[in-house]
Amino acid sequence: MPRPSEHLVTVTDLLQHASGPLSAQQIHEDLAHTGIGLATVYRLVKRGVESGQFTAVEVPNGATHYEPSGQPHHHHFECTSCHRIFDVEGCPGHFDELTPDGFTLESHEVFLRGRCDACTEEVHA
Repeated sequence: MPRPSEHLVTVTDLLQHASGPLSAQQIHEDLAHTGIGLATVYRLVKRGVESGQFTAVEVPNGATHYEPSGQPHHHHFECTSCHRIFDVEGCPGHFDELTPDGFTLESHEVFLRGRCDACTEEVHA
């Protein structure tokens, strides 16, 4: 069985090649063939967030997801059918114009919802 540091490399590689952030449960399912346990996945993503290697993505009304840190500013799209989360490149910006007078905007997160291309095709098939 691989050592914990090897598990961290495996989780990091998975997150770097994913189309968007993954939950601990999704990471566990994707790595089931390695024998990595769910508790180990939770420990690894916690360690990764604490060290700055991973960023936690808080999904409204859902499980926290994780992605590699250091990515350019972006937002997320959740498929309402399969519940996968996808990265959305870019940002519409100008949120400071929406901020009430006297307030200071420090950050923002845009979270889009709808059907991904695969789930849209299933509906129309």
